[in-house]
Amino acid sequence: MAASMKALNPELKKYLRSNKLPDVYEALITGLAVMCPDDPHQFILDNLQVLIEKGLEGLEWDMFVAEFMKPVNRIISESNLEFIFNMDDDSMLDPIPKHIMHLLQPSAEMYEKAHLHYNKKSMKVCFCSWMQYYLIKKKERLELEAKMARAVTHHTNRILKLCLEEWMEWVKYRKGRQAMAFQKISHVLNVSIGRVIFQAWHSHTLDARRQREYFELIAKNHAQPPSKHDLDTEDECVTVNRLERGENMEDDDAFGQGTGEARDSLSNLPRKVAIQIFKYVDVADLARCACVCRSWKVITQANTLWNRLDFYQVRNRIMEGYAQRHNKSCDLSGPSGLKPLISCFVDHEVEFVHRVTDKVVTKLLYKCRPYLIHLNMRACQFISEPSFMSISECCNLQDLNFSQCLGLDDEKLKLVAKGCKILLYLNLSHTSITDASLRTLAKYCNNLQYLSLAHCKKFSDRGLLYLSSGKNSKKLDYLDISGCLQITPDGFKNLANGCTNLQTLLLNDFPTLSDDCIFPVAAKLTRIHTMSFLGSPNLTDEAFKRIANNKNLKKIKIEGNQRISDVSLRQIGTMCTNLEHLYIADCQRLTDLSLKSLSTCRLLTVANFADCVRISDKGVRQLVDGPCGPRLRELNLTNCIRVGDMAMVNIHKRCHNLTYLSVCFCEHISEAGIELLGQTHSLTSVDISGCNCGDQGLSALGNNSRRDVTLSECASITDLGLQKFAQQCKNIERLDLSHCMQITDGAIKNLAFCCRMLNVLNLAGCKLVTDLSIQYLSGVCHYLVQLDVSGCLLITDKALKYLRKGCKKLKLLTLLYCKGVSRNSAQKMMRHVETVQYSNDEVPSYFGY
Repeated sequence: MAASMKALNPELKKYLRSNKLPDVYEALITGLAVMCPDDPHQFILDNLQVLIEKGLEGLEWDMFVAEFMKPVNRIISESNLEFIFNMDDDSMLDPIPKHIMHLLQPSAEMYEKAHLHYNKKSMKVCFCSWMQYYLIKKKERLELEAKMARAVTHHTNRILKLCLEEWMEWVKYRKGRQAMAFQKISHVLNVSIGRVIFQAWHSHTLDARRQREYFELIAKNHAQPPSKHDLDTEDECVTVNRLERGENMEDDDAFGQGTGEARDSLSNLPRKVAIQIFKYVDVADLARCACVCRSWKVITQANTLWNRLDFYQVRNRIMEGYAQRHNKSCDLSGPSGLKPLISCFVDHEVEFVHRVTDKVVTKLLYKCRPYLIHLNMRACQFISEPSFMSISECCNLQDLNFSQCLGLDDEKLKLVAKGCKILLYLNLSHTSITDASLRTLAKYCNNLQYLSLAHCKKFSDRGLLYLSSGKNSKKLDYLDISGCLQITPDGFKNLANGCTNLQTLLLNDFPTLSDDCIFPVAAKLTRIHTMSFLGSPNLTDEAFKRIANNKNLKKIKIEGNQRISDVSLRQIGTMCTNLEHLYIADCQRLTDLSLKSLSTCRLLTVANFADCVRISDKGVRQLVDGPCGPRLRELNLTNCIRVGDMAMVNIHKRCHNLTYLSVCFCEHISEAGIELLGQTHSLTSVDISGCNCGDQGLSALGNNSRRDVTLSECASITDLGLQKFAQQCKNIERLDLSHCMQITDGAIKNLAFCCRMLNVLNLAGCKLVTDLSIQYLSGVCHYLVQLDVSGCLLITDKALKYLRKGCKKLKLLTLLYCKGVSRNSAQKMMRHVETVQYSNDEVPSYFGY
């Protein structure tokens, strides 16, 4: 605007200045800007009328502003419009040149910079003042906090000092009292300990004296004292035995028959302790215990005792009792023992059919169904729909075993699966289930983790498809389909596609298993860590090489495969770095190269190479010299005929944690190698059957404590070696002396006198053992559980009488080929021993008599 006014005619400027038009405009504009009238036009007219009346002499730029609106301090001292229009008197008289005027006139940018500079300076002054004030206040606050902290610390230290002084005085006082009490207690303790030691020594001396006199009497007379032979009743025989051991017969009144007051120590125990004791009792005995007294009945009603039911154990006990009552020998360990018993069941109305029935099962399940977790119905062949209905009502059931249950079919399994929806473990082995059952499991059992379908012949590949497509397929981590020969490669492909989280897969007894079945499993089941191929002879190296690509593999079992070679073991040793358990038995193509390849498995703790006849000392050395050598705990070299003393040297040097070693029938191992085993302190279980072990090696083997020793068919062992061994291994629990034909009653006497903790003893084929040995054992070895005297022709009925009196814990007695034992005595023995295996047939030729 100023630039435009400068270009006006000077005459026009003079006119404007003489009539003070800029001042009038300034006054009017100022009034309008400050007063803001409602009618600006009328405001201008009124003020112009005032100027006309008063004239222009008293014109001021703020004359039209009310007094109360004017500022107290005048900021602008002259008219801005004068400066804008450059209408001063000097300019009218003597105009300044334009180029000089341009330099002297401030521009808008200069005003703006001046204004910003002024504001910044003002802000800086305010900020500095505020900052100084803040710092002063902060300093004062910090000084106050430091003073308070020093005051609190001083106060705390002072209180602690007072407490410490009081505590020191108290400790000094207590130490003085404790010193006085210690002197008194030490005197009493020394006297008491001396008394206890003397009493224990005295009791031990008397016991040793009685046993020595007992053995001397037996050795002198070579028979039992007449006072015992003349006794007719079992109670009298037991009384004589107790008198011989020096027991006080006054303590025999356990149930208060003489005083009239019952003394049941079990009822006096705390309830939790008594319940823990009753947990070791099966269902049948638990029912009998409930009938003893009221306190026992209350204890047997505890919920924790009924969260597990095992009808299979009850069935076995009933079968054994039936065999004993009907004069039948019973061996439940194999099919040969069951055949005569089953024939008896066909001919008679079997008693246990009327005990393990639907009525019994439903009654027990009704009692414990709210808290039942584990149920074993194995081999319960006579239950029907009411029992399965009761099982379906046990909604908290997690573990269920239907193995060998002939009454199970698809409908009954569906009934159980609908009710027991939180099942984790299910065993359906040896049953007649079909694809419908697997479809039921996939639909209802969403939490199933363990499933056994071993030897189930009626389901097909479609059943595995149902199982792998169900909701539980991702949770299933254990599957046993051993002996299911109907499964084709398509079934394994279905399984691998669905059950991707499977961790354990058992394929035992599978002679039709081929590589095509294993390929999809190895490709897709990448989380699997345990696989078993026992009795699968058709698998080749290609299958095992693909399995070895799974780096999570920890345990693998292979048996009876003549196609696997060192190539597979090389791949396993290279890829499976987490391998812990290796079982490779009867694979005769494996050589020392396989053991060399496995030496890199740092975590290997169990290795079994039984019947791998091409393994030699070199392979064993390469295995134990690797990183796995110091970690090995179990090593089985049974029938590795090329293994000799050098292998024992390397095992002794490297395997410091080895606890179990089997070198059965390794004929190249001499007594020198066995002596090295005797110096291996970690070994607790040793099997040297068929080795060249004599008295010297056996004596060296007893240098360290052993728990389980097998000396079967060591023909060079005599009484002298066994005597030295027994004197050193007094805590041995299991001993096998079968077919050691030079062992006589003298060795058994030393064994019985030194090794009183024996649980299992095998004397089969020891033809020189007589009734005198059994008398020694029954007089001292009261913890004997299993005894085998098969082929001992000098054993007679008298030996069984000794066993009935002394070995009260005996559960398994084997009397095969014992012609000196009558059938009546064996049947009588069945009343006291759970399992008695008896026959009076001719001794087989392999006994070598």
